[in-house]
Amino acid sequence: MFRSNVFVFAILLIFNSFSCSESEILKPMSNGKSPLDIGSNQWNSSKDCERCHQSIYQNHQKSAHANSWKDPIFLVAFQKEPRQWCLNCHAPLHTFAANDDFKTLSYVQSVDGIWTEGVNCAVCHVRGNKIFGKQTRNDLEDHKVFEDTSLSDNTLCQNCHQFNFPDTHHPKIEYTNVIMQGTGLEKETMLPNLTGSNLCVNCHLKLDHQLNGTVFDFDWMDDWKVSVSTEGIGKESIVNLILKYPKMGHKFPTGDLFRSLVFRVYDRNQNILVEDRFEKRMRILDLYEVRDTRLSPYANTEISKSYWIKQDPFVCELVYHLQFPIEHELKNKLQYNQLHRPIFRDKCSVK
Repeated sequence: MFRSNVFVFAILLIFNSFSCSESEILKPMSNGKSPLDIGSNQWNSSKDCERCHQSIYQNHQKSAHANSWKDPIFLVAFQKEPRQWCLNCHAPLHTFAANDDFKTLSYVQSVDGIWTEGVNCAVCHVRGNKIFGKQTRNDLEDHKVFEDTSLSDNTLCQNCHQFNFPDTHHPKIEYTNVIMQGTGLEKETMLPNLTGSNLCVNCHLKLDHQLNGTVFDFDWMDDWKVSVSTEGIGKESIVNLILKYPKMGHKFPTGDLFRSLVFRVYDRNQNILVEDRFEKRMRILDLYEVRDTRLSPYANTEISKSYWIKQDPFVCELVYHLQFPIEHELKNKLQYNQLHRPIFRDKCSVK
């Protein structure tokens, strides 16, 4: 299983390397192995862009990219494992050395540094005092825009959203051959991924750089349709779940391995009668994949499941848990809405 994943990953890297060999944006990027040096002494901060791009700046400030360093879940995780590897993607413009003491860094919110802006405008658009975009533009007053191919396919996104488990952190970061986060490879087929007909930005980047469909959004579940019906069979019951979800370019949940979509059935006393998890579970000790029950990005975006229950069901719910396996460690540090995205909750007793 892992051999096939690694083979596909290698093929994609070959295609990406061939198609984007001239990309100035990708040249200094390391897939998380080192911080990002954009080689620029101007246009470093997103605030430099605000004067002419106010709506884009305001939308970006609300995004997961702008909050990649400030994200409360990330900060708690970073306190537990304060490593430079984490900063390389969550605060890529940092200048800390691998042997620096990061233990108290996550508590510092008033530091005056570009790196605290997380994945800011410069990370994706600035190299060597030049600004890059999907196409060349000479009509802007303050600067020219140079075309870069990585902004017209998925290679830029994959640099941070497709990586393997780290093997060593010192003296330099090296990866194993086991995929840790595989969002870039979770396509329906290889062909759309290679041709660029299924681009990340088609779903995630809207007008004026509004980055949507992330865990920072509370309205992405509006397009999800959940219906539950219950049949009585003597003293027992069958709960039928029908879930319709939007077409996606990757599996769901994706990214962080702790994310889990959970369907539950409760009795009148709020005891759990059924708990069904849609998730990817890895055994970290030996990097063994225990299961992968996530929703697939296929044309059929509807699932139907039935659950045989001996007790009387009363309430059903579908909840997206952002840190499911370790919630017990975080309840005193994070609020409920920081760890959960409720999608559905309603009575499901026998009518």
